[in-house]
Amino acid sequence: MIANIPAGTPLARRIHPRLNPVLLALLLALAPLWPISAPAAGAEILVPPDKALIHAKNPAVTVVVRVKGAARQEKLQIRSGDLLFSPQGMWPVEGNWYAHFQVPLKAGSNTFELLPAGKTVTVTFRPLRSLMQINRKERNYYQFHGEKLLPAACAQCHDTEKITRPGKAEEAAQSFCFSCHGSVLGKTPWQHSPAVNFQCLACHKQGDEPLRIAIPAGKVEDTCFRCHINKKSWLDKKHIHGPVGTGDCTICHNPHGDINRGQLWAEGKDSLCVACHTDKRNMVSRDNPAFYVHGILRGIGCTICHDPHAEDHRFMLHKPINDLCVSCHTSLAGVTRGHPVGGHPVAGAKDPRRPERNFTCTSCHNPHDSNFKYLLIGDILGGHICSQCHY
Repeated sequence: MIANIPAGTPLARRIHPRLNPVLLALLLALAPLWPISAPAAGAEILVPPDKALIHAKNPAVTVVVRVKGAARQEKLQIRSGDLLFSPQGMWPVEGNWYAHFQVPLKAGSNTFELLPAGKTVTVTFRPLRSLMQINRKERNYYQFHGEKLLPAACAQCHDTEKITRPGKAEEAAQSFCFSCHGSVLGKTPWQHSPAVNFQCLACHKQGDEPLRIAIPAGKVEDTCFRCHINKKSWLDKKHIHGPVGTGDCTICHNPHGDINRGQLWAEGKDSLCVACHTDKRNMVSRDNPAFYVHGILRGIGCTICHDPHAEDHRFMLHKPINDLCVSCHTSLAGVTRGHPVGGHPVAGAKDPRRPERNFTCTSCHNPHDSNFKYLLIGDILGGHICSQCHY
């Protein structure tokens, strides 16, 4: 008797254990005639290639598999770690079957095993926050559209001639992009207009060929400022935010769409800022170990004081320090002397602690947080704040 055991199980394990040796020998002799389904030995992973290095914002990759032969492989799966993935679709073309899988990626090494064939491909994934992280000359760097519109392996199913002709076909090709890249928009409430209008080539066209596409090379700002013409007004400022100065808008903005206003990948008033300015992270957290936190940080947030792009004032403040402070603390507007005691300077004099700077509100107050009341830099009791300047 033959047990209902999956294909690929060794023959000896298929035989009922109670059969006598004579019958066992007979069954083994007849084994070649048994209609046992064989594994998909002719299956192969077309993309991504083995040992590929993948940079991407979206932690997922499309795995394309070809199975030689006309028989549809109903149990074709990809194993990644402890998870199994079924095809998103399978299509017969010229006597073979082609299957597409969408498989998530984790940072570091990822191994995909094609079942039941048992073939594997290992790729390395580096989560992409900024396009400046990409080194296209790095060994095994993999970009699906790196050489041409479609890899040669895809030509069996996709007619590259029809989607590469200029004119109306070019418009159709941009819609065609979303047959694979539909997830770049999803249901995000804030979407980049070229993406939502299927104008992929506005940013991704490369060179003179009608549909030669790629991730924009060089400084990303060169692409962004084709439409966002405020480049000159920012670069003429005295103080420029690092991402703007280095030319990579994608450090903060998702060029397709995201959940926050301005297509920011995190809340722009605070969470986004502390992703880089990690020393300020506790200040916007409810678990702040400091006794006193400037209320504005947990209210309107960092951008009420700081411009996220560029400004003429130090620290990219919207106004000079004292002018900025009294825009909320209005009772001190116009005061240059007499706070906190008569004759004490508020502006104009040199800061004894920081000789390179003039005296301002921040000479005595920390604008972010403090262990002392009124956000002072020292304790009032015992004159510890006064002794910072008056030795």
